[in-house]
Amino acid sequence: MKYTLRSLPALAMVALAFIFFVDRAEAAPAGRATGAEVEPADCMFDLPAGVVEGEDVVCGYLVVPEQHANPDGPTIRLAFAILKAQPAEGETAKPDPVFMLQGGPGGSTIDTYAKWLLREEPFPDRDVVLFDQRGTYYSEPSLVCGESLSMTLQTLEQRLTPEESSRLGEQSSLQCRARLLDEGVNLAAYNSLENAADIEALRDALDYGPINLYGVSYGTLLALHTMRNHPEHLRSVILDAVVPPDVNFRAEGPRSHDRAFSELFKACAADPACNTAYPGLEQVFLDTVKALDANPARMPLTDRETGRTYNAVFDGETLIGSMVQLLYSSELLPALPKIIYDARDGRFDFLSRILPQMVFDRTLAEGMYFSTLCAEDADYTIQDVQLDVRPRFVDDERRDEVDFLKLCAKWDVPALGPQVDEPVVSDIPTLVYSGQFDPVTPPWFGERVAKMLKNRYFFTWPAGSHGELLTNECTLGMAREFIDDPSTAPDSSCMADYPKPTFVTPATVMMTPATTYVLGMLEGQASRAPFFVYFLAMMAMLTLFVVWPAAWFVRAMSRKHGDPRPIARVPRWIAVVNAVLLVMFAAGFVVAFAGAILTGAELELLFGLPGESWWLFAISLLIIILTAAMAVFAVVAWIKRFWSGWGRVYYTALVLAAAVCVAVLLQLSLAFPLIGRILGRA
Repeated sequence: MKYTLRSLPALAMVALAFIFFVDRAEAAPAGRATGAEVEPADCMFDLPAGVVEGEDVVCGYLVVPEQHANPDGPTIRLAFAILKAQPAEGETAKPDPVFMLQGGPGGSTIDTYAKWLLREEPFPDRDVVLFDQRGTYYSEPSLVCGESLSMTLQTLEQRLTPEESSRLGEQSSLQCRARLLDEGVNLAAYNSLENAADIEALRDALDYGPINLYGVSYGTLLALHTMRNHPEHLRSVILDAVVPPDVNFRAEGPRSHDRAFSELFKACAADPACNTAYPGLEQVFLDTVKALDANPARMPLTDRETGRTYNAVFDGETLIGSMVQLLYSSELLPALPKIIYDARDGRFDFLSRILPQMVFDRTLAEGMYFSTLCAEDADYTIQDVQLDVRPRFVDDERRDEVDFLKLCAKWDVPALGPQVDEPVVSDIPTLVYSGQFDPVTPPWFGERVAKMLKNRYFFTWPAGSHGELLTNECTLGMAREFIDDPSTAPDSSCMADYPKPTFVTPATVMMTPATTYVLGMLEGQASRAPFFVYFLAMMAMLTLFVVWPAAWFVRAMSRKHGDPRPIARVPRWIAVVNAVLLVMFAAGFVVAFAGAILTGAELELLFGLPGESWWLFAISLLIIILTAAMAVFAVVAWIKRFWSGWGRVYYTALVLAAAVCVAVLLQLSLAFPLIGRILGRA
């Protein structure tokens, strides 16, 4: 379980993704039975523009016993944020809030959801309560292991053997454990049962009645424990990417990963556009893994917090682990065939951009991860691990599980016992979501849990993966409908609009690095020079709309005539059309880029512009052709002595300006995607 680029397969288990409080807190009686107390505090995260602290969001800490069975013992502080209900005019807020539980274990609920939810307001008529579970990022103490990140930074550029990687990973994790113990942290207190008691304590301390509970990934397991141990105030539950308590998801991990790859390869083969663009995807993937095993590539990874760029080793194991991580995301799923083919060709632009979010993550509480899972899910042997997977995966998967079990033996937290592994039987209304491509909690996990729930509504999303609630309006709309009336199945007819992934292919995306360059430029990671140069050259071209009319007016006033030869007029009209096209291209690119963002097509921007922007690339081809024609006519003008000497000099300058624009278009590949589409190439 190392935070090195080599060990991304292990990270796959950890998933990378609103005032009523003041009145309630003041009215809350002291000395509650839970022993929990509320401490108001400034919000611990940056608020989006326009959000008013104290009106739109209220933050604080819940002080709870480190162990609920010992209410007079040491205490810890759980960070929370209430995103206040914003009902429509004329409507009132509902009294039952939505409590949200992040996965991991060890993920930060506040860091993951707060800013997005404050902007989008998915549940406008209810408070949304976010809290960082015990040990996670904003809570105190935080079990984030900086030692693991340090090890990552030290070894990213080294080609480690599997044995070295395992040894260094264990060493950094145990260093974190030793530090936490020295700081007085009782690692045995960081588990799902204490975590579930925190939820009830927070509900009680904030003086809420019945609540609606949402959990994703490990958050579903936590929600199930809450349904079993603290069911009294649960009005409804949403389980998204389900972890069954009676299935060891780690032992099933290799088979779950392998199944997701099979779903990806099968879906691409069944899609005509994907199969045409990326034939034999599975074999290409395995061949690329083999090639990278023999000769690892290098990939630049930039740590945005420090600004340092690492020339990271990228081998076959890393490619597998990266793909597992990307399979978590429904939004990224359509790009995976393209990413595999790019890796085959030695292109890692997309991965170089996306992987730093995982590799340099400073919010994941690794100490919470091990304390929780070693207490609950380390009760298996390596013989229990499901290794009926692709042969290339076997050794990597076995090594990850061996490393986990060895570390748990040294992490030394008491097991919770067999009772936590029993299935949860409940009549609480429950909405269950699974994703067909989920690499860690496959649909059969959700089916297994749903069978034990009397009032459940189970849906598998054909184009979905790990965590579907906030991925599209259909999943969110069904959840809203369910929370409004948990006794009735939500209308699922909208699922027909999401039958399968729409893969990124030359048929759907005009491939160009220009869009990625612009994204980097907007983020301060790339130079503005090419676009500045294009703009200056374009403005130079546009001077013809001033210079030539002025020259015509001067000649008319002096009763002089221009060159009478008809052929002498052609170059000027070519220049005029070219100048207009340069402006049209610049404006069209801006509109297409902004349109992709406004319509939710951000993924396409990581590869190019949406396919309907083909006309823009047709313009760029015309610009190249017309610029070449201008260059030819410039030579002819000097030979045939068109116009005056100054006229020929000015026209030559226009040619140079147009050529500079063409150079920028060629540099950013803003011409050839259309040729590739015409010829049927990627």
